[in-house]
Amino acid sequence: MQPVAKEIAFRFIEEAPFGDVILMEDESPYGTALATYVLVKYAGDRGLPVYIDDVLDSLALVRKHLKFLGIDEDFSDVEVIKTGGMEPVGKIVSKIHLEAEPVLYITRHREITNRILSSGKHLNIVLGMERLFAFLETRREFYMFIAYLKEFLGNPNRKSFYIVNKPVLSTLRFNPLPELEEIASTVVEIKIKNGTHVVIPKKALFTDIIGKEFPGIPEEIARW
Repeated sequence: MQPVAKEIAFRFIEEAPFGDVILMEDESPYGTALATYVLVKYAGDRGLPVYIDDVLDSLALVRKHLKFLGIDEDFSDVEVIKTGGMEPVGKIVSKIHLEAEPVLYITRHREITNRILSSGKHLNIVLGMERLFAFLETRREFYMFIAYLKEFLGNPNRKSFYIVNKPVLSTLRFNPLPELEEIASTVVEIKIKNGTHVVIPKKALFTDIIGKEFPGIPEEIARW
């Protein structure tokens, strides 16, 4: 299986329009870490500012997984909106407590995000969304969050990648996956096949890539 080249991976990211959401459904051991690393490398290569939504130390886990794979990335140049958690990673621009009332969290997050995007185009990586949805107790709260996610669709300064743990989402009281798949213009799965991480588009603006397998070898990605 031929590993995907840096140029092909970066072109895939490049072709995703600003204002859209790309949903990455991870079912592999280190897919989230590798995807985050590739996206940050792409942003650095293009001179594009990137900010990460880090829910409950998800970014710290990404960093630990990358170290295990032999990739040293401290995310020191990446702005981070940190929700809950104790482990600071990256350039934290704001901390948000997990409020008992979701509307308070949404109001605070909206203010921070609007401030970041007011300065121009950004690539946004969202980590740990499944942990956030695990706190929702009612269907009203669930749809409040879904409505909030839709607010930024079409924003010309935001290209967003939601990287979610698919097996965890399936265990939640309210599984947001169908809603997220509807919101996203592109949906890809990250799986392990024959010991290799493989990205498989299942919804895309360019239908010719749907169902194709794009393998990613950590040793190769580390050299990008």
